[in-house]
Amino acid sequence: MRQMRGWTELGRGLRLRCPNCGSPGMVGAWGRFAAHCPACGHRFEREEGYWLGAVLLNTVAATGAIVVVLVTLMATTWPEVPVGVVTAVVAAVGVIVPIAFYPWAKALWVALDLTVRPPEARERKAAARRRSP
Repeated sequence: MRQMRGWTELGRGLRLRCPNCGSPGMVGAWGRFAAHCPACGHRFEREEGYWLGAVLLNTVAATGAIVVVLVTLMATTWPEVPVGVVTAVVAAVGVIVPIAFYPWAKALWVALDLTVRPPEARERKAAARRRSP
């Protein structure tokens, strides 16, 4: 059984590479995710409803960005806070961050899951059959 190397997987996920082997090809054009790694065959969506964790990561990142921007704008403009400007900026952040962070949320979720639940024997066998020549 392999030793859990969480930082390695997370680093690979942050670079949008396969957390299992580190090869590129996890994310294609327009943020489209491959079904499996072209090098090692690791299947990214391991079960039904798998991406719910990625949605959670994306929501947490967007909410964090909104809170940071809101607090920063209010602190720098206090006591006469321009409500219209703050609302527009916070709304823009709330739309842009989840869209921009989406590929990283999915890649980080795959990395976190792989760290906590290494591939089982049946997954490794299926990955070996999917490997590119």
